[in-house]
Amino acid sequence: MPQINGYELTSEWKASQCGETATAKKGGRKFFLKKYQTPVAPIDNGTLDARTFAHNRELFEHFLKTRKTVNSKIRTITGAGGNIIIPDAEFVYENHYMEAAEFVDGVVSEEELEGVLASLSVDVKKLLMQTAAGALSSVHKLGIVHSDLKLKNVLLVRNAAGNYVAKLIDFDSSYPLDDKPDEIVGDINYYSPELGAYADVEDDDERAEAGKKLTAKSDIFSLGLIFHIYLSGKMPEPANLTDRLKKRKEKGKKIYCWAALNGGATLAVDPSITSIKYRSLIEDMLNIDPEKRPSAIDVLKRLREEEACIEEPWPEHEIMLDSEELSAAGIIGLKKISDGGKVYGLTYKDGKKKTVTKEELESMGMLRAIAGFCTPWEEDGFTFDEERIRSRGFVSVSRKVMGGIKGYKFFRPDSTSTFFKKEMLLAMKYAIPGSGKPSGSSPSGASPAPKPAPAPAPKEEPKPVKREEGMAGASEPWPEHAIEFDPEAIRAKGYTAFGRDTMGGVKGYSFVRKDGTKQFLRVEMVLIQKLARKL
Repeated sequence: MPQINGYELTSEWKASQCGETATAKKGGRKFFLKKYQTPVAPIDNGTLDARTFAHNRELFEHFLKTRKTVNSKIRTITGAGGNIIIPDAEFVYENHYMEAAEFVDGVVSEEELEGVLASLSVDVKKLLMQTAAGALSSVHKLGIVHSDLKLKNVLLVRNAAGNYVAKLIDFDSSYPLDDKPDEIVGDINYYSPELGAYADVEDDDERAEAGKKLTAKSDIFSLGLIFHIYLSGKMPEPANLTDRLKKRKEKGKKIYCWAALNGGATLAVDPSITSIKYRSLIEDMLNIDPEKRPSAIDVLKRLREEEACIEEPWPEHEIMLDSEELSAAGIIGLKKISDGGKVYGLTYKDGKKKTVTKEELESMGMLRAIAGFCTPWEEDGFTFDEERIRSRGFVSVSRKVMGGIKGYKFFRPDSTSTFFKKEMLLAMKYAIPGSGKPSGSSPSGASPAPKPAPAPAPKEEPKPVKREEGMAGASEPWPEHAIEFDPEAIRAKGYTAFGRDTMGGVKGYSFVRKDGTKQFLRVEMVLIQKLARKL
């Protein structure tokens, strides 16, 4: 096989987006070579007039300078085994610009990629997203825009330890923020709205104006699309199409995500992505306004945060959250905090956090009135066992008709609810057959009382939490719950011990933190917080 600039080819050249690629070896190492087809250094053989030759030479020299500037800057933050793959060397061979990068072992091929991604757990995908965001953050800190982020340019690699990681490659279209090229080449499927607008404009003045919106945030949009594919296996679906876009779709034409947003439509995060944390992050990354997208470092920080959830309020506060108002305010997490007083830690979808008191929650409009207990349907002929219902964590009951069936909606303090039919209430002993003093006083289901009565004191001493060093061999779940604890998730939440417990006759689990504080959780909350999984 021939040699090029000291690199001995080990494969034939094959066509690629940049031009041609091949593998080679040098000094006992394996390399990946790229030969760029455009621009090329003009040859002074008399076929070009002096003016054209000078123009083409200037284009090539500027391209050469940009490539060397980008590569030399990124080399300052890379090293062997890192998550950024940059050429070891660049040179001109004959009249072509060429790059040589060390060959990466363990790369999942394009043919295997879809199947491998589908087989990975969310935790593994989280690591992929973190390594990709971390690598991009390092590049952005240098003032470099990648400009061609797509699934195949964020390599999925299985390392020597058998773990999957993401590696950022292919900086062919990259440029310094202060030196935007006149023409930006990338994959149109992954364009940001501003890059799509820039590419569509032909007028020089309009192009210059559109170019002002091109920043590193363009990469964030592309990365958001990649994250969506990681978690759902596909691109987001354009929604709320305008008439013009509907006609385009009816003709069988593809509607790119960037074009959908620029055309007045929206993007719908796939329902298979159920995590509030990931849905919120992707929605923010795909915002049409670049200024409203998080930076790469903010993306990394949000990925590292624990999954936000809405906990029930402190029982003694006797309040009920309004989930609709919380959602409208962008609040995705609320947790009880015992720090010199019983307060609440709020987590917003943009990653911001805030600590508030019960009174501040009320002034923010995040609470709803507790409706108390309604009067049962007359034909049901029972009364509620309010003491038992409260001991199970419910604070309010109202009449409800679902699918033509009369029943009751039971509310918890976090505003989550469960629908029960008469038969189920009797089976669970939430209702007492026969006539008696009716619960509530409003036949319509409205409450006469603004607050429920305080929950009764536990009638039995809670069982002690089992404490084992390192949490190894923690106590088994209650058999009837059919769950399996996730020690890693429990440890990530800051708990050092956990075990079976009872409170008010309710079987649940207590979790202990380093400072000795203990939190009792029903099995439903254990599952919601992903501290255990259903068998």
